[in-house]
Amino acid sequence: MSDESVLKAEVKSKDEGTARLAVALVAGGVILLAANLLEISMMNFFWPMFIIGPGLLMIWPAYQATAENRSRFSFLAVPGAMIVATGVLLFLMNLVDHYESWAYAWTLVLAAGAAGYGYMGRFDESGEREEKVYRFIRTMVLAFMGLAVLFELFVFHSLGAWWPLLIVGLGIYIYFKNKRSID
Repeated sequence: MSDESVLKAEVKSKDEGTARLAVALVAGGVILLAANLLEISMMNFFWPMFIIGPGLLMIWPAYQATAENRSRFSFLAVPGAMIVATGVLLFLMNLVDHYESWAYAWTLVLAAGAAGYGYMGRFDESGEREEKVYRFIRTMVLAFMGLAVLFELFVFHSLGAWWPLLIVGLGIYIYFKNKRSID
């Protein structure tokens, strides 16, 4: 290969990189312009990423670990998963402007910690950890659902007068489902 062809390949590669940068800058500028024109605060929308990012960095050693090369920092997957879950919950609460849901959403942070524990020990051959993790996550998700119903219906009155109709509808559904299985 001649020096001239190597030089042309380098120039072409540099031009492609410059073109990608230009497209990214134009796209970013258009997004920021649209946010300014629509009076959307990007920081108000993306601030939970400052919580999610460090959590993902804490999960990284467990992600990089293999069965042959286990990381001694894999234990960080537990608090990392809890931090990521907190960031995601805050992002969702910010999106729908319903921070009151933290009254029951904390159970999902505990479930995420258990998931991190399971992920940390995914190369454990005994299998005991998987069953414990599964039971704990299932319990926390059921607690989340039960507390969500309790708080949203009786404390926050989110559904107002509609919740009795939902209960009547659930009763009718169960009645007809049971009747079909008897016939």
